[in-house]
Amino acid sequence: MNTPALLQELARQVRERTLQVFRAAPGAALLWAPPGTQNHILWHAGHAVWLMDVLGVALLTGQRSLPPSWDETFGMRCRPPAQTRQWPDRAQLEQHLEEQLLHYLHLLEQVPPQRWQLPSDPARARHSLMGQLLHGLHDEACHSGEMYLLLKQWRRRSQS
Repeated sequence: MNTPALLQELARQVRERTLQVFRAAPGAALLWAPPGTQNHILWHAGHAVWLMDVLGVALLTGQRSLPPSWDETFGMRCRPPAQTRQWPDRAQLEQHLEEQLLHYLHLLEQVPPQRWQLPSDPARARHSLMGQLLHGLHDEACHSGEMYLLLKQWRRRSQS
């Protein structure tokens, strides 16, 4: 399997898992966070969009596609979610997740073969385009797992 096809399949699997958990969450669970934590399912889903913008779209095109307000709400150094009063609604965020994936898959097809070259020094491979794109997808996969755990905790809490 060639590099773009491999990354496309990985991106599909990671994003589909994010969407699966996001869609499974009842509305009341989206903004719930257990005591002692800050991030909730909706934040993790928005962070997945932010991650693919920074560690995907921007790496492939040289420019970001999300408005700067996403950095404040979903970025790596965002304000605490408890201080955010306006969140995108569920349908809007789901649409971002779906459309961004399609855009990302298309961008991967456009990458010239020479950009996939890995450095001769294996220690520098993580700084290559492939290494950075894999880092972004790995990060989203971790956040998808956090979403799943939050949903599981919310369900347990709701049943007791």
